[in-house]
Formats: sequence, structure tokens, C-alpha cells
Amino acid sequence: MRADSLSVWLGRAMLAIFLVVCAAALALGVTQERAYTQAFLLGLVWVAAALWLLRPLCRLTAELGRVRIWIVLTVLCLAVKGAWVLLVQVPVSGDYAVFWGYAQSLARSETIDGGRYVALFPHIFGYASFLSWFIRVLGPLLMLAQTLNVILSVCSGSLLFLLGERWWGLPAGISAYLFWIACPSQTMYNSLVLSEPLYTTLILLFLLLATCLTRWSGTPRPVLRGVLWGVAAGLLLRWINGLRPIAAILLIASFLWVLLLRSGKLKDGGTRRLFLPFLAVMTVVYLVTGPLWNAHIARRIGEAPSTTPGYSVLVGFNPASGGRWNQQDSDTLFGYSDQPGATAQQAQAAAMEDAKARITSGQVDFIELFRQKIRTFLGSDNTCVGYSSAVLRHTELFSKVCNSFYYGIVLLSLAGAVQMWRRGAGSAALLAPLYVLGLTSAQMLVEVAGRYHYSLIPMLVLVAQAGLWDTGTSQAAHPRRKHQ
Repeated sequence: MRADSLSVWLGRAMLAIFLVVCAAALALGVTQERAYTQAFLLGLVWVAAALWLLRPLCRLTAELGRVRIWIVLTVLCLAVKGAWVLLVQVPVSGDYAVFWGYAQSLARSETIDGGRYVALFPHIFGYASFLSWFIRVLGPLLMLAQTLNVILSVCSGSLLFLLGERWWGLPAGISAYLFWIACPSQTMYNSLVLSEPLYTTLILLFLLLATCLTRWSGTPRPVLRGVLWGVAAGLLLRWINGLRPIAAILLIASFLWVLLLRSGKLKDGGTRRLFLPFLAVMTVVYLVTGPLWNAHIARRIGEAPSTTPGYSVLVGFNPASGGRWNQQDSDTLFGYSDQPGATAQQAQAAAMEDAKARITSGQVDFIELFRQKIRTFLGSDNTCVGYSSAVLRHTELFSKVCNSFYYGIVLLSLAGAVQMWRRGAGSAALLAPLYVLGLTSAQMLVEVAGRYHYSLIPMLVLVAQAGLWDTGTSQAAHPRRKHQ
């Protein structure tokens, strides 16, 4: 079998798995209760309206030109997201208070007191450190985190605009940005103090970096370009991992994309000299900066951070809680942590041993557990309503709005995946469904929550554009994509 034919076959196999996972999640989600079924029916209605109105609207507004329409969309995004955080001010509590509290401590002192919690969960440091930069300059302003969330929402929307435009043309970029502006759950999350808006923006930046790389095949000095871009990608992955330990998903997805899903293009010497150094340098930079990042955390919190996700795995395989947070496993971890002389690493390692014992006990129905976790992770999108319930009225209505939009996006992404399957190309767009599958697979092994699919929403939005705009004739209309 020729390399290019194998790449097409593997790409279609990956998209087939994506279709199965998304369809299963949709089925599990909409059959939970009557309200979810109603939300699904509303999703069908807005999808029909989108198919009828969105295409002519995006084609018409595309005549303004990419810069002017981007400005219009950005102003609209600022207005929608900004209005929500001003009107709905959620009290800082729970995990969000932890982020905010540590951010203020990091802004005040070089080494903080009481850093054990951060040592147990090092990803807290990444976002708290980011917030602390702004607290040092501006002070602990009441709406600082929420304002940053709005700015990051605009950045994510702009990146979706660029990715959609480069993958499927300007109308697709406009459509992707509009979907992001309209996404109710993303708008609601902006009222909270959380890391999702930041690391999602960085993930989209990584996709844009990979997309730009595909356009440099055949350009002068490909090895140097690959090395420089690999350094940038490796540093970006390290930052993402500092915010949420998911960078390995993007790293693995990059290898699968280059070596399997577009392996036919490696027959070209220029492409090979560009992408192979990129992969090698990106991996080396990501791995080398890991100990440096951990040393930086240790210096700021006064204790070495844990490198073992024992607690998360322990929770992830708790059949009684369906893999979600539970008090029993939390008490287990902190019981280990509170033992005299115990370190954060030792506590997490002990939790990992408990996780191994639970997995091999024969008492876990893995099929039922994974079914519950898929439903929790991908079956609905109304978790944000619960987080805002202290100040939000009409929670049932907002839940239905969030779920109907989400189900509509999933349906459109299914259509988009079918269109990508038909096209069979190895473009950078394949990184979006690859990331969806990678994160979903990872969540089957660790603690799960509905909020953790936040970074999948833009991926589904991007895949959906293939169904809306990649009709099989657009390649000629957009020659800039010929190298993807």
C-alpha cells in the first residue's frame, strides 16, 4: 500500500472513531432525562436555522474583507462576553477561591506559605502564577480574572477565525467566530476564576502554529524553520501543561498527524526536512523544560511538586462516584499527605498504589464506569449553570439553552467529520478530532467532570465548519490551502 493511500485510510479510521465517540456521547446525553431530550430537539431547530441563514450571512459579510469583518466580530465578542461578566458576578468560592487566593499570595511574596495543596496539584500554580502577574501590576481588582477571561475569549475567537479561514475559507472563519460568540456555556464560564480560557487559547495557538508550518513546505532553509518552530511549540506545550496536564495529548497528536495521517507528504524532501526536526526539537524542549518548571514551582511554594497523578487515577476508577470527585478518595489522599514527614510526591504515590489495587480488584465494571464517564464528560454542557446558581435565576432555562447549543454543535461536527472522511486529506484540520479523541481517552483514566470538555468546544466548532463549507469544490476557491 502506498504511503499516501495508507495516510488516507488511517485518517478515515480516526474520523470513524471520532464519529462513534461523539454519536455515543450524544445518545447517552440526550437520554438522561426529558429536559435533555427537549434540549436536543431545540438543537435540531437551531441547526436547521443555521444551515438556512448562516451560509448566506457569512458569504455576505465576507465581502467586507477579512480585517474589517474580524474587527466587527471582535467588537461583538467583547460586547457579549463583557456584558455577561458585568451582569452576572458569581461569588468566588471552592476551587475558584483556591486559584484566586494562591494568585494573591504569589503576587505578595517570592515563596508562599502553605504550599502543600499546590504541591499535590501542581497545575494550580500555572494559572495562579499567571493571575499573579496582573495582580502585581494592577492590584487584586474585583473583576480582574473575569476581565482576563473576556480578553482570552476574544483571543480564542480570533484564533478560531484564523483557523477556519485557513482550513476552509473566510466564510468558515466568520462562522467559527460567530459560533464561539454564541456559545452560552463559554460565556457563562467567564464569570468564574478558572484556567480553561487560558489553556484553551494556547491550544488553539498550537493548532495555528501547526497550520502555518504546513504552508512552509518547499521554502528555503526548512531545517532551520523546523528547529525554530519546534522550540516555540515545545515551550508552548510546557506552558499548557503547567496549566492543565494535557500537553502530552497534543504532542502525541502531532506525531500521529505527521508520521501517519500525512506520511505520504514526507516523501518530499523539503517537507521531511521541515517536519522531522520540528517533531524532534519540540519533544526535546518539552521534556527538558519539565524539570526546570518543577524547580520553579518548588522555589515559589517551598516544596517539590508531585509528578504522579495518583489521586486523579484513584478517583477516575471509583465506580461508586462514576469517576467523579468524591469525599472518600479526597480524604484518602489528604490522610496520606498529613502523615508525619510525608511529601506531596509520597502522598500521590500512595494514592496511585490504591488506584492500582482498585483497578485489579475485580470489583470495577469498566464498561459501566466508562459509560458513566462518557455521559459526564461529553453528554451535556450545563455544568456552568450549577457553578453560577448562587446568583443565576431560571437555571433550568439556562441549562436547556446550553445543552441545545452543545447538541447542535455536536451534530454539525458529525456532519463535518463525514465531509472530512470523504475528502480524505491530511490537513492540519485533523488535529482537531485527534485532540477530541485524545482528551476523551485520557478522561477515561482520571477524574472526570463536565467542565473538563471546555477545550473541546472549539474543536467541535472547527470540525463543524467542514460540513458547512468544505463542499469538495472549495479547494479551488481557496488555493492558499494547497500545502495543508
